[in-house]
Amino acid sequence: MANPYTNPYEAVAGRQVSSTFEGRHVNIEELNLIHPTHADGLVDKGDPVAFFDGVGIALKSAESATEAIPIETEGVWRLSVTNTGINAFGSIVVGQVLYIDASGIIYDEWSTSYAVFGYALEPIADPGQGAPITQVIAVKVHWMWQIGRA
Repeated sequence: MANPYTNPYEAVAGRQVSSTFEGRHVNIEELNLIHPTHADGLVDKGDPVAFFDGVGIALKSAESATEAIPIETEGVWRLSVTNTGINAFGSIVVGQVLYIDASGIIYDEWSTSYAVFGYALEPIADPGQGAPITQVIAVKVHWMWQIGRA
């Protein structure tokens, strides 16, 4: 499937092209999405996703790599988040920025991340010297440009 936004017959400046007329949902081909790994290799409904600097939540499961997947780019979602303990606070605190990595994992560490994903709305304890802690918490998903991105 081609890019759903490429339509020479609709190329009129000022025309709304979002599916919900709010601009929060975008349609991105599955092959352009970074998401958690699944047996079939395709994105599942509810997965956190990234597409270059864009981020969001997949609103449907893909049946093929060329399928356009609707992505919600805003909202508050319950997501699996990993606290590595590497961040400046040790624990994840309410309001702390979270990142998505190239494996589709949401976590607190920026240096190996792919894009800014959103903000923690619940804390996760400091893992100390132990293994990272992964919990399902509320996350404010927000697509934003990552400062320092080349």
